Amino acid sequence: MKLHIFNPENDLALADGGFSYCPPPAAMCIANELASLQLWYAHVEDAVLLPDDLHLTFREEMSSLFNLPHAYTASMQSLITNLSPWGWSAQMRHRLKSMGFDQAMLPDDESIASMRLLSSRVLTIEVLTALRDAGIDTPPLPLYINNIDDAVAFVNSHERCVVKAPWSGSGKGIMWGIGSAEEPMVNFCRGVIRRQGGVVCEHYLNAKAEFAMEFFAGENGVEFAGYSLFTAENGAYTGNLLAANEYIEEQLSQYIPLELLTAVKTELCTVMHGVLAKSGYRGYFGVDMMIYDNGDGYCLNPCMEVNLRMNMGVVSRLFHDRFVYKGKHGIYRVRFFKQPGEAYSSHHEMKDAYPLIVDNGRVVRGYMNLVPVTPENRYLAYAIIGEDIC
Repeated sequence: MKLHIFNPENDLALADGGFSYCPPPAAMCIANELASLQLWYAHVEDAVLLPDDLHLTFREEMSSLFNLPHAYTASMQSLITNLSPWGWSAQMRHRLKSMGFDQAMLPDDESIASMRLLSSRVLTIEVLTALRDAGIDTPPLPLYINNIDDAVAFVNSHERCVVKAPWSGSGKGIMWGIGSAEEPMVNFCRGVIRRQGGVVCEHYLNAKAEFAMEFFAGENGVEFAGYSLFTAENGAYTGNLLAANEYIEEQLSQYIPLELLTAVKTELCTVMHGVLAKSGYRGYFGVDMMIYDNGDGYCLNPCMEVNLRMNMGVVSRLFHDRFVYKGKHGIYRVRFFKQPGEAYSSHHEMKDAYPLIVDNGRVVRGYMNLVPVTPENRYLAYAIIGEDIC
């Protein structure tokens, strides 16, 4: 039996690097309120670690409609043969060790260090270089810059650019340059260089669509696991299209040739197998991509970022493939609400507006909350199925 653990704060733990990292309350709020997302991506024979009775009750209620994984209890510990957190870090290794799991089931210190390095945005440069060497067209390569003078010079020499911290939470650790390095940008670069050793500087690209290719790294290599066509605001993830891989390919091929997507998909399996070989990483990961307008037409950036962990794109992909009626599509959303009660009200409004229809364990149409919802919730994760929704 495999045990899944939902630790979306892992990007922050990687940025810290220490085993005793303590996430901020906002990060723990996400981890606690969205923990039931595991029910929709773990296999039915697996177990998921749920934080409280609210999530346990939600699982029992949903089990009347869907075939779901087990809720983990301490009595199952001897049955667990594989551990699968959202992401690996020194903090997660320490946490699982303190729970009493055999160290033989945990990555060693060297593997954790390797996974941390591979989780850095610096990996983007290596992957793009490998794709370019294999004959795939790429945009200008990002630069890793480890001193403030060169970082400022990069920003000043580009009408528009993007500067990123090597490690940060989703949508965070990013600054946009607009032709001159003003004080906020200088302070950002100086702080990141001091804490993390350098910054990743990228040319600005005029985005038309953002998506990801999801992969699974197993004992026999890296396999393509599906597409993730997502939406984002100011670099922060907001949701996904729920649709078959073939449908997403049709949408993307309106801008770039299908043959290019196929070539990138094939080449990334080879490149990432080599990249991950020494780390021992096993599990899902995503490669974020962008279709952009270069002034003469649409082009593909085949690697904006590698997310070496489970991610919302995989969650939406697996939810669609396992729980959505064949031929149907819709949307998957994760929303934050500033005030208590707002998520609860929105939940009931959508529930009334889009009545749920389930047939033999698959959603035919309607709204479905994927986590329990209370008046105190700040986060809401849900799906709405229906062709008119998209």
